[in-house]
Parts: sequence; C-alpha cells; structure tokens
Amino acid sequence: MLQFLLGLSDRQAAEAVRCRIDFKDAMAMELGDPGFHHSALAGFRDRLAEGDRADRLLDLALARLKEAGLVRERTTQRTDSTHVLAAVRDLTRLELVSEAVRAALEEVADAFPHLLDGLVDEDWGLRYGRPVRLGKNPTKPKTRILTTGNDAARLLEHLHRHGAGRASGPRVQALRQIMVQNYHHDAAGHLRRRTADKEGGAGLPPSSRAIVSPYDTSARYARHGHIISWKGFSAHPTETCAPDGPHVITDVVTTAATTHDSQVLPGIHIRLARRELLPAGHLVDAGYTFLPHLGQAAREHQVTVSGPLRGNPTHQHRRNEGFARDDFHIDYDRRQVTCPKGQVSAGRHGPYPTSSPTAAPLIVARFTKGQCRPCPARAQCTSTAGSARTVGFPPRELHDLQLRVRAEQQTPEWKTRYAVRSGGEGTVNEFAHGHSMRRCRYRGQGRRTSSTS
Repeated sequence: MLQFLLGLSDRQAAEAVRCRIDFKDAMAMELGDPGFHHSALAGFRDRLAEGDRADRLLDLALARLKEAGLVRERTTQRTDSTHVLAAVRDLTRLELVSEAVRAALEEVADAFPHLLDGLVDEDWGLRYGRPVRLGKNPTKPKTRILTTGNDAARLLEHLHRHGAGRASGPRVQALRQIMVQNYHHDAAGHLRRRTADKEGGAGLPPSSRAIVSPYDTSARYARHGHIISWKGFSAHPTETCAPDGPHVITDVVTTAATTHDSQVLPGIHIRLARRELLPAGHLVDAGYTFLPHLGQAAREHQVTVSGPLRGNPTHQHRRNEGFARDDFHIDYDRRQVTCPKGQVSAGRHGPYPTSSPTAAPLIVARFTKGQCRPCPARAQCTSTAGSARTVGFPPRELHDLQLRVRAEQQTPEWKTRYAVRSGGEGTVNEFAHGHSMRRCRYRGQGRRTSSTS
C-alpha cells in the first residue's frame, strides 16, 4: 500500500524498506532489519491475483467496518462504472501483427534459441529487431500486412515442424490467436487478411474476442456512443449512500471492456449477500437495468433496483406516430393480442431470447396478411407494403414489472430518491484522479482485478 500511495517502483520500495525509518515503523520491523529483495513484491502480487484473495481482503475490511457500525445491511447503495485503460500501446492492425511476431521471436530466442536457426536472417532483424512504430498511415499497408502475416505463418510452421508446439509460451500462443483473427486462406491456399465485409465468410472477430495486444490478451476494445473508446477493461464500484452514515465501498469488480453493465448486477448482489451487506434499494444508471435482473434481484435478494428502463424500441413509439406496442391489448390468459382496430392475433410464439443484452426475452404475436391488408389504418401500423404486423412483448411477470417501474419513474418521490445516484460519479472521479483507477499498473485482468479491489 505504501508503494502504491507513493508511486514507487519495486526496487524503490525495497530500498525504502531498507533505509527509511517510517517504512520500518509502519511494518513493525527492527531498525537493523535488512529488508527483502525487490522481486518478492512481484511474487506477492502473483499470489494476491490467485483465486478470490483480493475479494477476501475486502471482506475482512468490511467485516471490521461492520463491527464498528460504519456499514450495515439493508440501506441504500449505488453502483457506477468507468473505463480502465490496459497497460499496453494502442496498436493498428499492422502494428499488432508485427509486434506479435517480434514478441514471439524474443520469447523463443530466450527459451530455445537453436529453434530459430535457418529461419531468422538479416531482413527479419530489420523488421522485428525493435518495437514497431508505424503510425496510422504507413506506406504500402496492405503489402506490409501480408508480408508480416507470411512471416508469422512461417514462424509458427517452423516451430511446429521442430516440435516446439508443446513448449511454446504465452507470446507464441498469442501470435497463433492473432493470426486466426486477422488472416484466412482463400480457395487457392493463399494467405489473405480478414476484412469487415465478411467476404467469403472471413470477417473480423467481434470485439469481445479480438486481441488488441500480444502482451495482454485479456484487454478488449470497446466504445460507448461516439464519445469514449478505449482498450482495456471496465470497473464497477459499489458504495453505500445512506443519508445517516458514511459512504463505504462495498464491492469492486473489474470486467472486460466489452462486458455489458447489465451482466454485472447479479454478481454484485451475490457478493453482497455473502458479506451480509445487501441493500434495500440499489441505485444504478440505465446500463444496469436489464428487466429480468430487476425481477431476479427483488425475488432472490429482496433488493429494489432503481434505474431508468429502456424505452419502447418500435419506430412508431420513437416517432410518436402510429400504433406502438403499448396500443395493443395483451391477454395472457387467452394467449392472444388485440390490435387497436379490434383484430385478434392468429398465434404467438416464444418467449425467445434476444441478441441485445439490454432487452428481455420476447413473446411474438403475429397477425396475418388477410387481417392487415384490408385495414384502413395499416399505414399507421406497419410501413412495409404487403406485410403483416408482429408484436413482441415480455412474459407476464416481466411485463407487469415493466409497467410498474415505468409508472414509478414518473413520480416526484422516485426522482428525488434516484437523484442520490449521481453522487456515484464523484466516487468514480476520486478513484480516477486520486488513485489512478483508469490506468492499469499491471498487465492481465487477474492483476488488474486485485489492484482495483
């Protein structure tokens, strides 16, 4: 902790333990104690990153605070998120592949230098002898990325042919994954780079799987709207915010940057239940309000999650014209839907899971073309000529919850209670500017998680 607060390197921290009286006093050491080697700190971080040791330390601190009466169960808590930059350079695709080849070559040269005999020549030394710095507009990028890809393929094939597959380290493994994600072989067997247009079924991988650096394969690229984009992780701190007590951090979780906020909420409640610190009310922003999780929190943990629900996604509702889903009468008992003009749906199917992490599973009710074509109000219902209307809605339990929550959000009492959530941004700001939370000190999500906690 002293090393973190003072921004010391491992060598500087070990030297401070040997020479500074305040360090010795804080660690209850004798003045003549010689200290320890600086490499012991790296070993300590490795042990701390194993399993759930970082969470266990937070559990211990919260237990002491609970005994002192500074934190208690069934109050109000809030959760917010912020981006965290990985401790790697921002690389273009050409730089990524080139740096992956260079990292793999260095790894093999350190462990098995004889394996590179007959492969690496002077040209390879010129291309991969130092860290790659090409910028966003290099000369002949398409030619160079194919040349680099062929070099990488030759290297991997050479290592496989000489039986080094089982002995390959993390850098060689990262190169294999980067090659699969950025190249493919055409019908003639030639190496081609992947493009976003998915020509021949060889599109680029989704951001949730795409590696952005050979030195940290857990970092991911994400973008929120058109304002924030980063490569790294996301951090989700939870704190108490009761008006009659101090604000105490009760949970911190680090996820991949591509993990949606709504997927984090169930895990937060499970950890708070283990610590016996579940809130009565949990204030979150719109990213966390996944309708099934709101029902799950109330049913399993008796926690009321408050946050703006996503609006009706139909274009009629967005434009405020025509018949939106709320204009249809849903009869769950008879398993039918009645349109504003009195037509009854011909059938329904589902519920189906949706591709969006923020949308609840949907039941789909269908009207026939024979019902919709002669309808004088068809233009207000569907804009596609000759088509029939389909209406998607969540199961009854979630539909009732959705109506109740949306009605509550219009009341002044709910708005006053929810206004407390904005204070979480101050906590995130303190973490970011006071404790460098938005920048990883170490590589790898395991170490990032333990350092955040």
